[in-house]
Amino acid sequence: MDSVSADLSSQPPAKASDIEHSAAAVSEQNNDAHDSPSIISPSGISAWAGSLKFPQSWGAAQDSQTGNAGMSTFGRFTSGLGLRIPSVEPVPDEKNEETAVTAQSGVLESFTKGLVDSSRSAVKAMQVKARHIVSQNKRRYQEGGFDLDMTYITENIIAMGFPAGDMSSGLFGFFEGFYRNHMEEVIKFFEAHHKGKYKVYNLCSERLYDASLFEGKVASFPFDDHNCPPIQLIKSFCQSAYSWLKEDIENVVVVHCKAGMARTGLMICSLLLFLKFFPTSKEAIDYYNQKRCVDGKALVLPSQIRYVKYFEHVLTRFNGEIQPGRRCMLRGFRLHRCPFWIRPSITVSNHNGILFSTRKHPKTKDLMPEDFWISAPKKGIVVFALPREHGLTELVGDFKIHFHDRQGDFYWQTEVHTVSWVLPLHAHKIYTAPHCAHNL
Repeated sequence: MDSVSADLSSQPPAKASDIEHSAAAVSEQNNDAHDSPSIISPSGISAWAGSLKFPQSWGAAQDSQTGNAGMSTFGRFTSGLGLRIPSVEPVPDEKNEETAVTAQSGVLESFTKGLVDSSRSAVKAMQVKARHIVSQNKRRYQEGGFDLDMTYITENIIAMGFPAGDMSSGLFGFFEGFYRNHMEEVIKFFEAHHKGKYKVYNLCSERLYDASLFEGKVASFPFDDHNCPPIQLIKSFCQSAYSWLKEDIENVVVVHCKAGMARTGLMICSLLLFLKFFPTSKEAIDYYNQKRCVDGKALVLPSQIRYVKYFEHVLTRFNGEIQPGRRCMLRGFRLHRCPFWIRPSITVSNHNGILFSTRKHPKTKDLMPEDFWISAPKKGIVVFALPREHGLTELVGDFKIHFHDRQGDFYWQTEVHTVSWVLPLHAHKIYTAPHCAHNL
């Protein structure tokens, strides 16, 4: 007994965890205490020592599954002894997972937004470039964040290109919004600068739009591109614009065709004469050209310039009253300085339809154009007339002569009020740019 006591006393004091585990082991053996030898005996001590087990901690079990990855040597050693030493790495939980997912989604959203913004910026840059290319030499309004094909001819008269981009002007008009004035931007401009004080005049015969977009303040005076309007239409336009301008000193008239240059120029120059801004058509045209285009080339088609002069004569000689047309007989044509390879077919028409055509007349429809043009003795002059015919057609008021040729088409448009004559046409002025349509 003394030796056993000495041995026990010589052992170091047990740790608290060891005592707990030992007590658990002893308690398990108490149920069979009456069958087992005494713990004090040598055999009891051996059985007690053999029954001792060190349970693995959660960290150790976790290490056994993960191969002790990410744990130091000391951590693996202490986990084997059953000591719960916290890991250096944070344990993931649901909140951290949610935070990570939120961060990832935020990064994706930011990337997507940046990509969309970049795409929009690229499209906007292309759109601005396309609009500037289409507007060519025209002056643009570039103030206050606006960039529009628009010019103040006077404080109360504005010229602009067609306001496209709305489905009410058709599918083509909708896509035109990419490279022409966009309807939304035009409306935004007038609502910001002339709210309730503007009226729009549409001169396009080929394209319309919903008048309610401009609060119903839209008037239409249509005629074809590269053509002239009836002289009465010019007067009606000027009277309408004048009536609107005199209602309020802040009222403005906005005139546009498709490009906002030639047809628009014809009407605005006539309006400047009607309002007595200028005494002559030449001064009005020169002023408009300088205001609308950087190179002073806005209203350049001879027929359209001639119609401004006609309207000047109406104002100065007849006090603005349109005189009734006189009936005349068109007997034939004489082309001066016409190249030998040009022998066009002819169509004469007015605003009601075709009056004469070499392609339909019984004497010429089966002939080639070079067969019915006659070369005059004088070099460079060719003549067209129908033998034994009283004339080609009777003319009164406005009419247009359309020449068709393989090299290109050209026009000659005028009006008849006082005289009857054979038309002398100078072909060398017509074919300076082959394969293009010209209006003379």
